[in-house]
Amino acid sequence: MKFLRKDNQITFCGEYPIDKNDPAAAKEAIELTLPEGFSKKAKECWDYFDGAAFIFEYKGRLVITDEAVELTEAGDGSRTNPWGAPRWIVDSWEELEQILEETYDELKEEEII
Repeated sequence: MKFLRKDNQITFCGEYPIDKNDPAAAKEAIELTLPEGFSKKAKECWDYFDGAAFIFEYKGRLVITDEAVELTEAGDGSRTNPWGAPRWIVDSWEELEQILEETYDELKEEEII
């Protein structure tokens, strides 16, 4: 596993991830915890999303989903084929940490956290 480190672990949120484009492959997604070594800002942002965001290692990338646990973008927005997509897809923990820090700043500016 590319993204498993000494300061994070494999976990399970209780929901299996979904890939409407490749349903069989979704079984290969591995859920991971946020690494302990992240900045305080990034951790606080992740805590804000507690229970509403999940990290999966999937097809060589980190895929961060919301409660719908959609691993890829799919659907057309209709009632029979609703649109779904992950929150973020990144290629490194550093990239995710940067996104979380930027999101923290935005939430702080909007006085949400």
